Amino acid sequence: MNCPNWIYEICVARVTSEYIASELDIVAFAKKYSEGLGTLYSPIPIEAFTEPSQEIVIFLAEIEAGENAVELLENFTYFRLYFEALNVPRKLKTVFGTIEDPSKQPLEPKENTLKALRAYIFGLRSNTVPTKPPGWQLENDENIPKLAEIVAKPVTILDMF
Repeated sequence: MNCPNWIYEICVARVTSEYIASELDIVAFAKKYSEGLGTLYSPIPIEAFTEPSQEIVIFLAEIEAGENAVELLENFTYFRLYFEALNVPRKLKTVFGTIEDPSKQPLEPKENTLKALRAYIFGLRSNTVPTKPPGWQLENDENIPKLAEIVAKPVTILDMF
């Protein structure tokens, strides 16, 4: 019951964007996704979210994303949900099951998320990748009801412990 890599990458991006937009510690958001995905797939340790998220924060600082950091991450999550690769739309309707079903391939945490984000931002700068439509929010997307439920769950200061 492995988490699909693209769902993991979306969650790492969400950990990062929620952390940037909040005053809470990154561990609180990592815990939210670790526990949430753990109910759907094999357990994923909190460190598998905190470490790549910290690398993404450093990368966003290097490119001087500033106030646009959260917007960049939201566009990346949209892209990862709706596209397998550049100009390769993800099949959202399957014959059996849903797109949120477990993957047979093992989860490849950490390194791939930053690589995918770098490639996306490079494509964004050269206008070759799509961005999210106005008003789109991951937590309201009907194609991923289980993940949307995890994303919508609020985080409090008590989640840091």
